[in-house]
Amino acid sequence: MAAIYLVRHGQAGFGKLNYDQLSDLGKQQGELVGQALHARRTEARQVVCGAMRRHRETMQAAQQHWHSWGPVTEMAGFNEFDSDEVIARAHPQFSNKLALGAWLMTQDNRARAFQTLFSGAVNRWISGEYDGDYQESWPAFTARIESALAQVIHQSSGGDIVIFTSGGPVTAIARQCLGLSNAHAFELNWTLFNGGITQLLYNRSGKVSLAAVNEHQHLAAAGKQFLTYR
Repeated sequence: MAAIYLVRHGQAGFGKLNYDQLSDLGKQQGELVGQALHARRTEARQVVCGAMRRHRETMQAAQQHWHSWGPVTEMAGFNEFDSDEVIARAHPQFSNKLALGAWLMTQDNRARAFQTLFSGAVNRWISGEYDGDYQESWPAFTARIESALAQVIHQSSGGDIVIFTSGGPVTAIARQCLGLSNAHAFELNWTLFNGGITQLLYNRSGKVSLAAVNEHQHLAAAGKQFLTYR
């Protein structure tokens, strides 16, 4: 069996108008990912990168320290779900990102306030009761991720693959492998570190198993400041 490494992007622009870019810390986390891939002598026959800027910037940071990879393919199938829409459907007053930002500025703990708001919005999204409200429902999102993974495996030559993506796709794939309920899948999602690595094992027949989730020793060893969730 060969391995697929799912890399969650580094810390992005939380609290900024353009979330889809890495912070300085996020770029350092990407470099730590590259050092970890180099240390474990990962020779990827294929690298897949989601079509979002934070995916690409994490990959580029990793490649400063890791050089054993084959062709790079961009696949929008591994993009994150639209968190802005998920929030706006649950909280119409925050349909404008400026309104959300202004509200967060009034909170004593912005990260905690956002997490409470966001987790409630996600629970609505995954409940199955409001699928028609969303351009991409939770079932549609998970089907997209599962299809993208199946496509990568089908096109592979049987070697190791590294995929730079987001927490949502990692969650959807873990759910698929372990048969988790939607709620339990997102309990896992909230624990995923920026720059964390999840490992799958696969064979050419399409069998996929989860071998490790959210590996982050490469982050912890560099210092507590590198352990971030968003």
